[in-house]
Amino acid sequence: MTTGLIVLGLNHNTAPVEIREKLFVPEEAAGELLGDLRTECAGEAAVISTCNRTEVYVASTDGEASGRAAMHALTRRFGAPSLSEYTYLLSDEEAYRHLFLVASGLDSMVIGEPQILGQVKDAYRLASGCGAAGPFLDKVFNRAFQVAKRVRTETKIGYNPVSISAMAVDLAKKIFGELSQKKILVVGAGEMCEIALKHFRKEGLGEVLVTNRTLGKAQQLAEETIGVAYPFDDLGDLLTRVDMVLSSTGAGEPVIDKAMVLRAMKKRKMRPLFFIDIAVPRDVAPEVNDIQNIYLYDIDDLKELSQAHLSNRIEESRRAHEIVDEEVRKFGLWMGRLEMNPLIARIRENLDTMRDRELKKTLQKLKGADEETARQLDLLTRSIVNKIVHPHLVMLKGNGSPAVLELIKQLLLGEDDEKEMDNRDEGE
Repeated sequence: MTTGLIVLGLNHNTAPVEIREKLFVPEEAAGELLGDLRTECAGEAAVISTCNRTEVYVASTDGEASGRAAMHALTRRFGAPSLSEYTYLLSDEEAYRHLFLVASGLDSMVIGEPQILGQVKDAYRLASGCGAAGPFLDKVFNRAFQVAKRVRTETKIGYNPVSISAMAVDLAKKIFGELSQKKILVVGAGEMCEIALKHFRKEGLGEVLVTNRTLGKAQQLAEETIGVAYPFDDLGDLLTRVDMVLSSTGAGEPVIDKAMVLRAMKKRKMRPLFFIDIAVPRDVAPEVNDIQNIYLYDIDDLKELSQAHLSNRIEESRRAHEIVDEEVRKFGLWMGRLEMNPLIARIRENLDTMRDRELKKTLQKLKGADEETARQLDLLTRSIVNKIVHPHLVMLKGNGSPAVLELIKQLLLGEDDEKEMDNRDEGE
């Protein structure tokens, strides 16, 4: 049977952050999930998990069964409730298109954001390192990387790139207006925080405090952004000294809870404090927003800002989608040809076997037929077979769609031959 691609996932368009964070897959847990997927789905697998999406990619000969198996693997590992209202299941052409859109930054909360391509590459690199991704996903993901490069080269979708981190800075400007006299506490020292701090510095931010569980990383980020690093144990006290907090730690549960903030607000004499939490899972407990003079924004609150940037990118986005559609068609034809070559060989082998068998029967009935008669009958039957099969092979070479392939199989392969070929395909 033909190997195809399925995608089971949820993203910022289908699930709120409180659902997405439950299914977020940290890198250290991805290997175990990939093992579960290979066991459940009996195929190659890869997992992309970011602040905006968790998606499972599986190479399978039975998309429907693999979709159910992938859902079972997710719900069993995360203990999540029914996910059907939040997830999407895509197969074959729709699945290729989706991956191409994701890698190109066209399915992101902020259209054209540059970080996603690196995240997709990291996800595939991890799957390959675990032995979960093989020849099929290698073809699919590498084509996705080529499509993303073409989109970046031929459109301006990545011009003056915007990111979630940049959206956080825009939000701060909307809150405070002038930032030059404001103090910010950055909780975390990863890429998101680094990018955000660079944007904040361009706005002339007054003072930067940085804390992280690993002090060395906080010190490194502070040096790069002209800030001051503090031990993570000082987090509660640091909340009393700043105007806003930007957090993105990658922790599995909130690092800032209601009790901590209440203590800080008492020392602040209830002076307003703004939190911008761009982490998934969230760093700031949602109930913090219930405290008077606390203003908490999470990653989903940045959607409205992202729409404003989208309006400036609509034309480039349209052109980028055209490129993706073109690449999906080309990739579908290419995949069809991969299957077509062994199919053509099998058809010719099958028809030649039938011709030889029938020719031998005829020659046995024509007792005493000389060599010339046998040669002429051989040429005649060979010519008839070629004339019958030729238009079908032309159709195959010009149209690699699954429907055409299946029709040709039924017309020119017997049931036993088709089963034998399917078994051979599964063994390759």
